[in-house]
Amino acid sequence: MRKRGRTRSAVRGVGALVVMLAMVLMAGCQADSGSGSPIQANANPGKGAATPKKTVAPTKVTVSPADRAENVAVDAPVTVTAGGGSLTQVEVTNDGKPVEGTLNTAKTSWSVAQGSLLPDRVYQVHAVAKNADGQETQTNQTFTTAKPAKVLGTSIEPLDGSTVGVGMPIVIKFTVPVKDRAEVEKRLVVETSKPVEGAWHWFSSEEIHYRPKTYWPAHTDVTLRINTKDVNAGDGAWGIKDKVRHFTIANSVVTKVDLDNSHKARVYINGDLARSIPVTGGKSGWETRNGTKVVLEKRQNVDFTNEAIGAPEHYRLTGRWALRVTWSGEFLHSAPWSVGSQGYSNTSHGCVGMSLSNSDWLWQVSHVGDPVEVVSSSGAQMPATGNGYGDWNVSWNEWKAGSALS
Repeated sequence: MRKRGRTRSAVRGVGALVVMLAMVLMAGCQADSGSGSPIQANANPGKGAATPKKTVAPTKVTVSPADRAENVAVDAPVTVTAGGGSLTQVEVTNDGKPVEGTLNTAKTSWSVAQGSLLPDRVYQVHAVAKNADGQETQTNQTFTTAKPAKVLGTSIEPLDGSTVGVGMPIVIKFTVPVKDRAEVEKRLVVETSKPVEGAWHWFSSEEIHYRPKTYWPAHTDVTLRINTKDVNAGDGAWGIKDKVRHFTIANSVVTKVDLDNSHKARVYINGDLARSIPVTGGKSGWETRNGTKVVLEKRQNVDFTNEAIGAPEHYRLTGRWALRVTWSGEFLHSAPWSVGSQGYSNTSHGCVGMSLSNSDWLWQVSHVGDPVEVVSSSGAQMPATGNGYGDWNVSWNEWKAGSALS
């Protein structure tokens, strides 16, 4: 029994000794650290330590013009740029219609194509960009373009819904000069119910005419479309609306006046000679203009006075039936006071005079726009424009050369 007890005591003593040695070793290790704090595991950062991930800043999207900018010039640069990333989507629209633009190779800058903006419009800008982490940045802005400096308005002949003769040109007069004639002319469309070869001719930067190669076919329906809305005519002038005009060509009435030999006015209706009328024309110093004219007005009871044209001799006469062919005062009219000279000699101050009955008949069958072809070798040539419609005095090749699209 004594032997067993001694063994247990010895074991307990050994265990106590081991505990004391461990405590001494721990104290010694703490003293060796020189810091008073325990040594951390994985103290060497090169082995197994986690490196914190760097944060990438969002892409900065910049739009020019600034948000809600007003009175932006239509030729002002419009750009979208991405700082610290790339553009993935850019849309510039007006009423849902996209504006053309280009993106650079690096996809950091987008710009509107020159000439793509319209005046007096609100544009929406939508842009999306991404940084290196794929984080998106979206921008939505608006800007408003300035109103046009000048408005391209038009006046048109013949009038809408009218019926005119086979010699009537289409005449468009613009309210401001047209610098870019080709851009405007290609927006002028003539549609006809019968085949017609025709062309436009610019007489000035503010006036353009259209005529067929030969007289219009009788009973042709004509539609004129002026599609000049949003057209840049140059020098700050813009079209702001489209126009449509319809008119009809009447039956063919062509009057051929010979003041050199026969002193007759031969009237052809639909190609057939309908009447040969004795006439008198302008006397020496007051010769009737030579060439083709077009009836401008049908009037009644027109007073003719020497004061109106500066004639030295006094007269005051009334023409019951009168067809005006120049703005300066040439008419085909009733002249009962000169019946004795009609068919024989020229005694007027430039007008073509005829009897009351013949002028009555001619007035009734004629239309505004009917051609009047005058042979008066001693008279000045009827000008192409400026004193009525002398369009038919221009050769077809010369006429076509006056188009900006020829």
